[in-house]
Amino acid sequence: MKLSIREKAGYGLGDTASNFVWALMMNFIMFYYTDIFGITAAAAGTMLLFARSTDGVVDFFIGAMADRTKSKWGRFRPYLVWLCVPLALVFVLAFTTPDVSPKGKLVWAWVTYNLLMLLYSAINIPYGALSGVMTDDALERTSLNSYRMSFAQIGGVIANSTFMVLIIKLGGSSGNGQANQQVGAQHTVMLFSVIVIVLFLISFLTTKERIHPPVGQKTELLQDLKTLFLNHHWVMMFAVGIINITFAVARGSAGIYYLMRFLNFDPKGYTKYFYKWDTDYGLQLFYLGRIGTYFLIGGLAMALGASMTRFAVRLMGKKGSFIVSLALVAVTAIPYYHIQPDQMPLVYLFQILGMIFAGINATLFWTMVADTADYQEWKYKVRTTGVAFSATTCAQKAGMGIGAAFAGILLSHYGYDPDAAAQTPDAMRCILLLSSYIPAAGLLLLAGFFTIYGLSEPICRTIREDLAARRGEPVD
Repeated sequence: MKLSIREKAGYGLGDTASNFVWALMMNFIMFYYTDIFGITAAAAGTMLLFARSTDGVVDFFIGAMADRTKSKWGRFRPYLVWLCVPLALVFVLAFTTPDVSPKGKLVWAWVTYNLLMLLYSAINIPYGALSGVMTDDALERTSLNSYRMSFAQIGGVIANSTFMVLIIKLGGSSGNGQANQQVGAQHTVMLFSVIVIVLFLISFLTTKERIHPPVGQKTELLQDLKTLFLNHHWVMMFAVGIINITFAVARGSAGIYYLMRFLNFDPKGYTKYFYKWDTDYGLQLFYLGRIGTYFLIGGLAMALGASMTRFAVRLMGKKGSFIVSLALVAVTAIPYYHIQPDQMPLVYLFQILGMIFAGINATLFWTMVADTADYQEWKYKVRTTGVAFSATTCAQKAGMGIGAAFAGILLSHYGYDPDAAAQTPDAMRCILLLSSYIPAAGLLLLAGFFTIYGLSEPICRTIREDLAARRGEPVD
């Protein structure tokens, strides 16, 4: 089933929308809670661990509900329309700082963050599952997810590169000549939320569901879950989702501290020129400053990596490309421990290389989850695409919780102080390790673990041909 460029691009815009939320959760939420919202790193990390882990359990039910949804628009597309506005509203509330006691702030953070993650799941799980029912062609599915990851980086680039600058620009004054960053964060997310709504609606209007469950399929949730966990290929992707995101979030959480505390990037130091090479700080673009430029370059590199995935698959297959990209992301993280603040070209070099390989890896992850859904239908004659994607999202959320908690607790243990003019040597060493050797070691072990994954290209081809024959469809 070949897809038009219009449909692939329209699908990709859905992840552009999602990534406005995801980018802030990956890279800024810990910093926002400690340095703007006003709670400790340990409290924020503990809250994120329990919030993400418990919320992840709900994902199974969201996927099962999506699988059983019947509408004139299909099973998964309607959720893009139904939930884009509620998601946008709660997104704003999560980045609103109430004038309450510290305990009240913790309650506010807990409630709004859980609601945000619940709604993110409720729209993103059906959105992810949609890619599994738009086409069954292996290369088209890889291409579709390449568009998804490339377009996701548009949202990530905008959110990551402008968040700190917009906080200053939209924050007004707090009365001491400094911007009110709490107000700035709220106004920035209001702007992002409007964009999110528009993009989800475009994605809904430009996509179509083509693959449907076997005629007469009726299953119970417990049976769906039992069948899912009998699918050992999916179990592998579930484990990979937890481990991969754990180290990505631990590194991402430390990233903003690395930029501001080790490299001394100033969020207020936005530039007033289109581009400039500064001998001390390196490349600066637009009005973004050094933090914005760093994330902009990383996002563009990840989009480039996503666009290269199809070529990597043709060269090494999906499994081989996934293993190699994991290992290379790890290798490019190690130098961050050794690079000095005056070596900015090296910072950008390894940022670009690492994000290219991360783009390939992220694209392949979702493509391979769709393959496990095909395997389940082929093996057990039951197709539960929504549950497969929801359970994988659950694994990612567990990883997000573990990674954020690990980073927050470690930072607190080694004495990170958001109000200190300079961090202690122990705190700085912790930031450097979280940015380099810790995620590198985890990803290298994961690459070795993934060598036992069993869905090779010939097996996937056989599954696709058999399923097409069952449905009475021509085999491409």
